[in-house]
Amino acid sequence: MKHANPVLPAHDPAGALARMVADTRYADLPASVIDLAKRAILDTLAVTIAGSGWEVCPAIADQVAEWGGAPQATVLVHGHRVPAPMAAFANGVMARAIDMGDVHETGGHVTEWNVPAMLSVLGIAGGPVSGRDFLTAYVTGAEVGVRASAALNLVRYHTTWGMPGEWNGPLCAAASVARILGLNADETWNAMGMAYTVHGMSEYNKYSEGTQMARVQHSFAGDTAVKAALLTRRGVTAPRGIFQGVPSGILRHVAWDDVRPGLLTEDLGTRWQLAEGLSMKPYSACKFTHSFIASTVAIMQGEGLDWRDIDRIDCVGSNSARMTFEPAVAKWNPRSVPEAMFSAPYTIATAAITGGFFLQDLHVERIMDEERRALMERVHIIADPDHADQFEGFSVTIALTDGRRFTHVTPYVKGHSRNPMDWDDLADKLRRCAPFAAVALPQAKLDRLVALCRTMEEVEDMRAVLTLMIA
Repeated sequence: MKHANPVLPAHDPAGALARMVADTRYADLPASVIDLAKRAILDTLAVTIAGSGWEVCPAIADQVAEWGGAPQATVLVHGHRVPAPMAAFANGVMARAIDMGDVHETGGHVTEWNVPAMLSVLGIAGGPVSGRDFLTAYVTGAEVGVRASAALNLVRYHTTWGMPGEWNGPLCAAASVARILGLNADETWNAMGMAYTVHGMSEYNKYSEGTQMARVQHSFAGDTAVKAALLTRRGVTAPRGIFQGVPSGILRHVAWDDVRPGLLTEDLGTRWQLAEGLSMKPYSACKFTHSFIASTVAIMQGEGLDWRDIDRIDCVGSNSARMTFEPAVAKWNPRSVPEAMFSAPYTIATAAITGGFFLQDLHVERIMDEERRALMERVHIIADPDHADQFEGFSVTIALTDGRRFTHVTPYVKGHSRNPMDWDDLADKLRRCAPFAAVALPQAKLDRLVALCRTMEEVEDMRAVLTLMIA
């Protein structure tokens, strides 16, 4: 058994993380981290708006409305008033629906885990939640999620080992919700432990089988986060040995040796790993496809090429990126939206033809388009197990029928913290997302949403966001 050294629950690193969540003040956060947080929140609100009308989201919104109950919270865009856990259930899937939320280079998905759940508890917080309080809850919960993933080296391994997948997401959401609801450090720890025990660890097949659970998992995470905090307030106890507890801390389940438990608490409260490598997505597809897409677009546009002249496209990605091109029989033959989102051959061929990749490229008639499928057959991808960055810097070479060859590497795709999206970029992303909403939102509200996020530290009551997110 890996990492068998006994650690008492009272000494588990989860306790220090919970204290960080409960005790951090807004004044403790660097200005750069606050600015990143505000942009990440706006980014998630934009993709939530688009996600509200995407695939299963309207059905889930209708389902929670049918379940009914106390009108504590708002289902975003749709406007239903339902119990807080049910709102978190519906809002979570909308945030992940179009697979365009942010991704951390060592922490995986971040903001789409906690913000939907946080918005869902504003009405039961016992009083107005200020923008500063919301930002502090966001940053501290996100930090929990990033550190939990980084400590297990999950981005490197979860796509190949398949376990424990995105187990850190419910921890992120539970921590932020606990902070919004005013739980102390011990209660926060308990809520995180409850979220940990609920999560299904071997869940990578949500990707490998091309199902909608890659998005619907966020529904269950948000629902669990809210229930964990509320049940904690009712005195329900949960395990504390989340990471190293005997016998079932997460570090006792992993099958690889290069875990880094020190990252859980190293410089906690002064170093914000969240701000080190968070990417906001320009394309509505799996992050592992973005470097391929960006380099393909750079070659096609930079050289003024016609995709009809392409003889072949050769790409080299990371070991983790294999999830987008293996197994080949599935990745070169996507037939549904989830399969296309996670197909590097489809996204590369689409980028060569259209100059980008967005939601209109995920309609079934586009996925089955004969020209795209023919170009996909000319896409060839291999993995370099020594590639240092799991998401960035992939090589793309386009060879033309006349013998010319062009190679490009995009060091950091637009949206990465080293090539960030600014407020204008995010406003444009919101503009592109808005037409896909389940209910059209007035442009005036969208403009005010951008302005609110830019000045969130001045907002006295974050329920103002809710009024801007419904027609």
